[in-house]
Amino acid sequence: MKKLDTILFDLDGTLIDTNDIIVRSFRATFDRHFPDVEVTDAQIHSFIGPTLHQTFSDYTNDPFEIQDMIDSYREFYVEFEVGNFKIYPDVLEVVTDLKEKGYNLGILTSKFKVAAWPSFTHYGLETIFDSFTALDHVEHPKPHRNAVDTALSNFPNHGLAIMIGDNQGDILAGKNAGIYSAGVAWSLKGPDHLLEVEPDFMLNDMNDIYRVIKEIEEDN
Repeated sequence: MKKLDTILFDLDGTLIDTNDIIVRSFRATFDRHFPDVEVTDAQIHSFIGPTLHQTFSDYTNDPFEIQDMIDSYREFYVEFEVGNFKIYPDVLEVVTDLKEKGYNLGILTSKFKVAAWPSFTHYGLETIFDSFTALDHVEHPKPHRNAVDTALSNFPNHGLAIMIGDNQGDILAGKNAGIYSAGVAWSLKGPDHLLEVEPDFMLNDMNDIYRVIKEIEEDN
């Protein structure tokens, strides 16, 4: 009988609250490149999850301008990142406990590693997690199953696995890869948005993962 032994987490908006600096970075980018385009808060919130290339491609077909926008976003983000993120309640305690219990722990983010690494290492998470899979490590980003398959390849002998995140793409990536999926109720877009894609579970808080683990093991 296989047991759940591998847990993949998205990073931003799931373990670390970077929403404010992300929103500000998008606003600064549009102010620079499309100052006459009004971008609502709801639109900016929809940008969180997809890759920067996917987001900016909706506003221009020029590959050079898309890259310039990506560069502008990263420039602002890196400059103002420090002091503008925080870890969500109980994350450190829970992932430390899961590690001590022997679970395989992996990060699967849609950011490039250079952008995601500072907030990840700020809290010492690199000493707890076994693997870190970023955009530069995958052929196809979430929601494609390739992203999950690439992350799981770090655990070749794993049993059951689950993908946990704050965006529909996280849940769909888990579904597409044939593993369990879970949304987090503290998502900036709200739990109802995540429920639209029917995750197997919804975490009300970080400690709720123990309930999910128990339900999966009882089902198997």
